[in-house]
Amino acid sequence: MTKNLIAAAVQWAPEVLDLERGLLRARDAMAEAASNGAQIAVFPETWLLGYPYWASISVRDPRFTEARRRLQQLALTRDGEAMRSLQKAAADAGIAVVMGLHERDGGSIYNVAAYISADGQLLNLHRKLMPTNTERLVWGQGDGSDMQSVEMSGAKVNGLICFEHQMTLARNALAIKGVQVHAALWPGHAFINGVIDASTRHIAHENGCFVVSAREVMSIDRLGKHLPDFSDEPERWYGNGGSAIIAPNGSYLVEPVFDEETILYHELDFARIDDANWLFDGVGHYSRPDVFQLRWDESPKTPRA
Repeated sequence: MTKNLIAAAVQWAPEVLDLERGLLRARDAMAEAASNGAQIAVFPETWLLGYPYWASISVRDPRFTEARRRLQQLALTRDGEAMRSLQKAAADAGIAVVMGLHERDGGSIYNVAAYISADGQLLNLHRKLMPTNTERLVWGQGDGSDMQSVEMSGAKVNGLICFEHQMTLARNALAIKGVQVHAALWPGHAFINGVIDASTRHIAHENGCFVVSAREVMSIDRLGKHLPDFSDEPERWYGNGGSAIIAPNGSYLVEPVFDEETILYHELDFARIDDANWLFDGVGHYSRPDVFQLRWDESPKTPRA
């Protein structure tokens, strides 16, 4: 395993429900991050095609139906051309990527973190276990079979999506799998800034790992003309960023940056993981398996045999 790694958190606005432009923007972000020395780049939650800020309007609103139909048409498939385009972009840039995107499987859509190696291999697709609140009108549930650590650029990498960070046993499951770099994928909602600060710093300490937290900036003026008219609700589309990079002791290596498009960078010194685990190793000397045990069914659960 590697001793040092340069990580990047991409805080760019998404191309909402525009797959062609979104793929081009993803390629540009990968190339820029790689040109600045990054070996792994983390993107925000469902950044490709955009977080569904529209999901909380009434399902009887025709704008909801229009957005939902467009998302179903454009959502990526595991073996589809768009996914291969992402893989090629990572390989061309020579950078490992954790990309938030929408995946379609049959008639269902899932909130997914795609783990792509620096040579363009699709290593894992993790589906968000539990959509939050009105997100349930958009996404299905993950089945827990894809919560794995994968080796990317010489490091053990895994992660969680948004409020999965509040699922205590999910955090423990990732610790059990071993992690050095945790990818934390979030939307840009300003009202959860405090939650994200607490969650990301806590999991860095709890799991003894670096955390690369990625969020987007967003605003109504960034919406394309192909979308319904949301001009009466500009606040719905406000995302203020807040991406950050955190050390295994819970301290900020790069503090949250707000209200600007940017890419954050930091070199991760993996000796800090040993230092953190010497003090607290939640799946080692500080565990009590005689008192607490995690029961985790990792088998795939699919209705189609």
